[in-house]
Amino acid sequence: MGGVASSESGRVGVVIHRLFASLAGREEVVQELTLDGLFRLHADDVHRIVRRLLGPGATEADVDDLVQQVFIAVHRALPRFRGESKTSTWIYGIASKTVLHHLRGRRRYQVMVARLEEERWPIEPERQLESRDELRRVWRCLLQIKPKKRIVFVLHEIEGMSGPEIAEMLSTSEATVRSRLHHARRELMECTLRCRKGER
Repeated sequence: MGGVASSESGRVGVVIHRLFASLAGREEVVQELTLDGLFRLHADDVHRIVRRLLGPGATEADVDDLVQQVFIAVHRALPRFRGESKTSTWIYGIASKTVLHHLRGRRRYQVMVARLEEERWPIEPERQLESRDELRRVWRCLLQIKPKKRIVFVLHEIEGMSGPEIAEMLSTSEATVRSRLHHARRELMECTLRCRKGER
């Protein structure tokens, strides 16, 4: 367990170093301490959210690069933040939008699906084959759902966020969130059923 904590701490340190190196020399130096505090408070949650939104086809380098982009965006947006929402909601919204922008490329989708097929899944040995295939099937289908709907699905079903929270994060209406979630669930169910039939 100590090794895991040490590794996690080391990863955060590396991203902090890269982040502030990229911001060096800018006029907004006064904001760095605030940014540093936000990073240390929210970096692990942002890393988890980014990884889950990208899916298991993403590499650690993909995740770290996007986490860095998220906090650069946070740095740029800090002067406009008025505290009208929780800092966590504000930052996770930036993270979701950053991932959404990243996922819009068709080539990125193809690369992530290819990686998904090679991924080793950490599951109990007696259920490994069945569970691994099911997970691959679900994620393959999730990756076929348009990013806007998939992000809402992951935030709600995996992160456990409510409709109002997601609406605030994504700067959209609760009705839009409900619609995207409904369509994502339906498309996921239809896709997984087609995959199962195709494997028989």
